[in-house]
Amino acid sequence: MQFIKYPSWADMIVYHYWPLRNARSFDTARIRKQYRLIEKEKKRLHEAGVDGELVRLLCRHMVNPRNPLAAQRFHIALLKSQQTSFEFVV
Repeated sequence: MQFIKYPSWADMIVYHYWPLRNARSFDTARIRKQYRLIEKEKKRLHEAGVDGELVRLLCRHMVNPRNPLAAQRFHIALLKSQQTSFEFVV
């Protein structure tokens, strides 16, 4: 397993998914609370101007970090969003 560095805007979503994955199935109040906190953070990120597709892919990856396809899709989208276009003036 490799170490994955997430962008700084993703810290709170990553933080809220850990207790969600560790919650017992009978602890429905805790699960609902985590989903509410995640939804609140997603709304805050949307208002801050973060790409909605990146947030969706991050959440898909954080639900199951062992899914290599979800991780790959998130990191490819993240790299594409970080690329800058260089305009050459002749």
